[in-house]
Amino acid sequence: MRHISLLWAHFFFLGFFPLFPGTFTSAAVSLAYGLWLVHLGIWYKIGLVVFVVLTGIPAASQGEKYHRKKDPRSVVIDEVAGQLLALLTAVTWTQVLTGFLLFRLFDTLKPPPVKTAEGVPGGLGIMLDDLVAGALSLLILVLFQNL
Repeated sequence: MRHISLLWAHFFFLGFFPLFPGTFTSAAVSLAYGLWLVHLGIWYKIGLVVFVVLTGIPAASQGEKYHRKKDPRSVVIDEVAGQLLALLTAVTWTQVLTGFLLFRLFDTLKPPPVKTAEGVPGGLGIMLDDLVAGALSLLILVLFQNL
């Protein structure tokens, strides 16, 4: 079971990409979203985010224990959850790209609500800062969609 948890924490080895594994994983998720997930109904997308979060928290905790460090960069399941949340309402490639860029901006710069969430220990903290970054990205994307 530990191996499956670590596979999920590293999102099927994408976390081991040598340069910017978080950005690489977010780009892969955005591409998959634009190609396949964009066509799903909103409740399926919400269910997917909930599934990734609920399974990702213990997986991220397992990844932290395995690597013996706080929020190891190869643990990228949090990027998957945050990016999916950011793209929840995206329906065009422009919106997908905008959601990707906004999420990476918030996840990298870590403005106060994101930075605060990062302080929570364990897998929840690993997941929470990306969820806050994803929520901020989603909020901005929705505001622009409704202009």
